[in-house]
Amino acid sequence: MDTLQKRAEEAEEAGDLTAALELWKELATKENEAHLFFRYGNVARTLERWQEAEEALNQTHRLAPNSSLVKEIIGVLWMSRTDKDKNESLQLAKEWFLKSLARKRNARRLTFLGATYMALEEIGPARDAFEEAIKTDPNYEEAFYNLAVVLKEADPGRSLELLERAVRIDPDYALAHQMLGRLFHHNGDLAGAEFHFRKSLEANPSEYWSNLFLANLLGVLGRLEEAERIYRFATSCHPEMGEGFEFFARFLESIGKIEEATAVRAQKPPD
Repeated sequence: MDTLQKRAEEAEEAGDLTAALELWKELATKENEAHLFFRYGNVARTLERWQEAEEALNQTHRLAPNSSLVKEIIGVLWMSRTDKDKNESLQLAKEWFLKSLARKRNARRLTFLGATYMALEEIGPARDAFEEAIKTDPNYEEAFYNLAVVLKEADPGRSLELLERAVRIDPDYALAHQMLGRLFHHNGDLAGAEFHFRKSLEANPSEYWSNLFLANLLGVLGRLEEAERIYRFATSCHPEMGEGFEFFARFLESIGKIEEATAVRAQKPPD
C-alpha cells in the first residue's frame, strides 16, 4: 500500500479527520483516481466542509460516472449540507438519489429518498419509498422507523407495529424506543413507556429528548425526586436548548417550587 494512503487510513481510523482530509486531498490530487477523491470528499462531508466535499465528490463522479454509490453519496451531501438554501439542497438530494436508484435499487437508497421527501413535506412519495424499502429488505430497521414516523398521525396502530418490528431487528435502536415510549405514554401504558424511554437512553444517557420525556413520565407517576433529578440533568447537558428549561420550570411550579421555577427560567437561553 502507498505510504501516503496508509497514513490517511490510519488518521481516519484514529479519528484525526483534519489530518486525514489533508492526506486524502494530497493523494487524490496526485493520483487523480475516483476512489481517492471519494475518500477525500467523504471526510470533507463529515467535517462539514461542504464546498470542498462537493468539489471532491463531483470529481469522483466525473471519474466514475456510472457509479450508483457515488450518486448516492452526493445525494447524502446535499441532504445534509447547511450552507445553502435548504429547499434547493433537498431538491438536489432527491435528484441524486433518483439517479442512484435508476442504476441499482436497495433499501438504504430508498430510505434516503423517503427521508428527503419527508423533509420536503412530500408525504405520499415518502410513504411509497419507505414501503418499497421494506419490501426490498424486510430487515432494514431504518425504513420501518421512518415509515412509522410518516404514519404516526394517520395510522397510529400500524406505526406502533412498525416500531416494534424495528426494535426486534435492532434492540438498541434508540430513536425507535423513544418514539415507542411516546406512543405507550399516549396510550396510557406508563410502564411500557418507561421501559422504552430507558432503553432509548442506554445507548446515549445524555440524549436530550428521551431524558425530558422520561422526566415528564416520572412526574405523572408521582416519582417527583427522580423526575426533578432527570430534568436537572437534561438541562445541564444541553444548556443551549431552551425547551427543557420551560418544561422543568412548569414541573417545579406544579410541585410548589415557585422560586426554583423562576431561577430555572432565568437560565433559559434567548430564542
